[in-house]
Amino acid sequence: MAKNKFYDFLNNKFMPVMGRIANQRHLKAVRDGLISTIPFTIVGSAALILRFPPVDPSKVGPDSNFLMKFLLAWNTWATNHGDAIMMPFQMTMALLGIFAVIGISYSLAKTYKLNELSSVGMGLMSYLLVSAPATNGTLSMTYLDAKGLFTAIVIGILSIEMLRILEEKEIKIKMPDGVPPAVASSFAILIPAFILMAVFYGASLIIQGATGKLIPEAIMAMMAPAVKAVDSPFGVFFFATLCQLLWFTGIHGAATVGAIQQAFLDQNWMRNAELRVAGEPMQYVYTTPFWSYFVIIGGSGATLALVFLYLRSRSKQLKSVGKLSLLPALFNINEPVIFGSPLVLNPIMFIPFVFVQPILGVIAYFIVKWGWVGKAFINPPWTTPAPIGAVLSTLDWKAGVLVIVLAALAGVMYYPFFKAYEKQLVEKEMGEEQENLENAEGSVSA
Repeated sequence: MAKNKFYDFLNNKFMPVMGRIANQRHLKAVRDGLISTIPFTIVGSAALILRFPPVDPSKVGPDSNFLMKFLLAWNTWATNHGDAIMMPFQMTMALLGIFAVIGISYSLAKTYKLNELSSVGMGLMSYLLVSAPATNGTLSMTYLDAKGLFTAIVIGILSIEMLRILEEKEIKIKMPDGVPPAVASSFAILIPAFILMAVFYGASLIIQGATGKLIPEAIMAMMAPAVKAVDSPFGVFFFATLCQLLWFTGIHGAATVGAIQQAFLDQNWMRNAELRVAGEPMQYVYTTPFWSYFVIIGGSGATLALVFLYLRSRSKQLKSVGKLSLLPALFNINEPVIFGSPLVLNPIMFIPFVFVQPILGVIAYFIVKWGWVGKAFINPPWTTPAPIGAVLSTLDWKAGVLVIVLAALAGVMYYPFFKAYEKQLVEKEMGEEQENLENAEGSVSA
């Protein structure tokens, strides 16, 4: 009875609410806008890998092996050519706020069917007005990186909403029909441009006068409690569990939760990167690479170990799913497991599918927090196999060992539930085979 009430709650209360959140216009724009920055973060991450080879020069001596001596030589070369190596980082991750506001403005403007090019220009202008005031003809880059990411989200949304309202009210210059469309579009955006400039620059001057802070600095101060709450064992457990509850009900959990937490995780790992470049201690544990390699090992639900269990299953169905899913799971893609098992709305697999992932995340959080494994400051593509991605993101070989241990622990937690489900399927398959055999014998007798 209690189980039926729980499923009724998921189907009738939880799924509709989370479905609406997943399709909310502004959250989708933020998600898509941040996704559009991935190529730039990968380029910047490649520069970080070149600049900071995984070696401690103080531990390399005359008796060290060839690999350690090679890494030491690499470190010396990277130190001597640091500015040249870091130029791709400076032009990508150090300007990430710009790329983010462009992506968010474009995504939101597209949903409103506004002119995308003009909308992106207005969003970028507004962001630069509040984040990079010019001094002696020079723009400040202080808040154009991860420190300006929350500002990029706020400005990207507000600027497009203002443009939408102005468009609906037809507050614009209308040109005669014979004027070329490009010219007409330029004049149409002129009045909105002045309005946005007055609003955002005026707000910036007022806030500077009242607090002595730029808008990005003020927003960071306001968001500090939320950032702290997310970067905690509770934050890891909450988002990891929410993700799996959504998956269990058939909603794409990673995409839905990502729209909420992605800005926090991106800000965290990029701040770590900036601190690492500056030679300061890194602060954040719960980051985008942490989620990709220490939490969703093999895909949502940490199902990589489950795939290996399937490969040796007595159930024909599970064994087939295991064979089909192995290669994608190695690259953190596990839709074949989720829908082929199926794990969606599967009462036997509910407990491990929902709770293995958050348990692994909390364990990994404390191990990184205690300094046993390095913090992530590089963001390889999320499809990188977890042990390799963990090493690349932290430049710490122990991170790869931790992922393997966590995957094995996931297998231990999945095992009893897998055996119960396997038993049910084997009995069903044997019954079907017996029925088919009887039908075949009946046909021969007839």
